[in-house]
Amino acid sequence: MSERLSSIEAIMWRTGHDATLRMIVGTLIITDRSPTEKALLERLETLIEHAPRLRWRLDDPNGTRTRPGWVPNAEFNAAHHLRTMAVASPGNRRQLLDLVGLLEPAPFDPDRAPWDVTLIEGLEGGRAAIYLRAHHVLTDGLGGVSLMSMLVDETQPALVATAPEEAVEAAPLTVTPDVAASPKRRPGTVNINIDLTSAAAPVAAGVAAGVSFARTINPVDLFVRAIQRSLDIASSVSNQLVVTGGRLSPIPPSGALTSRFEMLSIRDAREAARAQGGSRNDLLVAGASAGLGLYHQHVGAPCFELRLALPTAQHRDAGIVGGNWVAPARLEVPTSAEHPGPHFGIVAERLARARREPVVRIASGVASVVGRLPTRVLAPALHSQANSVDFVATTLPGFRTDRHIGGAVIQECYPFGPRLGCLASISAFGNGDRLDIGIVLDPNAIADPEAFVECMATAFHAYEPEHPADSPTPKARAARTSG
Repeated sequence: MSERLSSIEAIMWRTGHDATLRMIVGTLIITDRSPTEKALLERLETLIEHAPRLRWRLDDPNGTRTRPGWVPNAEFNAAHHLRTMAVASPGNRRQLLDLVGLLEPAPFDPDRAPWDVTLIEGLEGGRAAIYLRAHHVLTDGLGGVSLMSMLVDETQPALVATAPEEAVEAAPLTVTPDVAASPKRRPGTVNINIDLTSAAAPVAAGVAAGVSFARTINPVDLFVRAIQRSLDIASSVSNQLVVTGGRLSPIPPSGALTSRFEMLSIRDAREAARAQGGSRNDLLVAGASAGLGLYHQHVGAPCFELRLALPTAQHRDAGIVGGNWVAPARLEVPTSAEHPGPHFGIVAERLARARREPVVRIASGVASVVGRLPTRVLAPALHSQANSVDFVATTLPGFRTDRHIGGAVIQECYPFGPRLGCLASISAFGNGDRLDIGIVLDPNAIADPEAFVECMATAFHAYEPEHPADSPTPKARAARTSG
């Protein structure tokens, strides 16, 4: 990997200098007891052996360089990136999340690598939490998953880090000729058995016919197709990078420098998503958009569509830990979920279409051009485009089974993405069969956060499979997870 930031990372670095657009990614792990600081430090040192970038710092102490590079830190010490804090015992989840809200905006030491780990003790029941925080230039979500798999005690991979869930589990409900078939059977699909021996002859004949056809290709037709592809790319760049008209939500963001953190767990999420013919990523976006719609109704400001920003995975170089291999995409999603099935289908189809946007494939080249703009031009442009987004959402693979860290059992694990000046950033780990969701809210724009979490739980409940009568209500689940 180049020691200089990639084009996309360079824009992230410059964007992050604005306190309202901080590029901080984090993970909150809750354990059954507190691991010792020594044990946690040993795990960090083992991790750093496999991820050299964690030793490096950015050669930009004043934050003025357009595209800084990574330089080795000769005085690196893993202990400098680990601290221990505590909430007043017995601490509840609200106290824990409020502490995370204070830790998230704390600036990183410019003379050290931009990441740290905080062990938080004093939780009720003798439990503890570990908050991992990094600047986005260090890694994207999938890279963070790879780092997490090395941090846990087990030597075997604890998380699936090869691809985002939508790439391995999702199948858009609207199938078009250029969409590959899902390797897993879903409701409404059929199996087709092909005798490869019998099929060989017509395939060979087809190849011969194709060669013959190639000899008769009209060069004018090729030229027209090339022009059309160029127009498609230009249209995609315009639609994705130059969104006009501002946000769709009537609730204006406040530009708050701090955020409010919430947690929500949706059980049987894999089953619920498959029942609808999609992935847990489709479920996250469908549930989040419906929950936002319910909250807008709750505050008397209904809206029918919101604009979503989501990262789309690009090809990752094998063996490289860390770095950013994602491209952003934006799309509008409906908020009304009176009929959950059709709503899910519309959301899944729009997500699939967004991932096929031509601009996604050339994101690095576009970023290289945009990154050359002077700060006085780039900063207003970034603000303008950030002001066109209502919320951010992404789903990542998570823990398949129970894991340990420093000898303590990991009970829960929640991701938190950058809010980027939006109303909400909603991230999720697919842990087991659940969706464990981390929510970052604008604390002033979302004036009733308890109602917001209840609206989210109610929206997701519409997709849940049937449960026994003693199952907790959406409100009870929200209260239990948000503290």
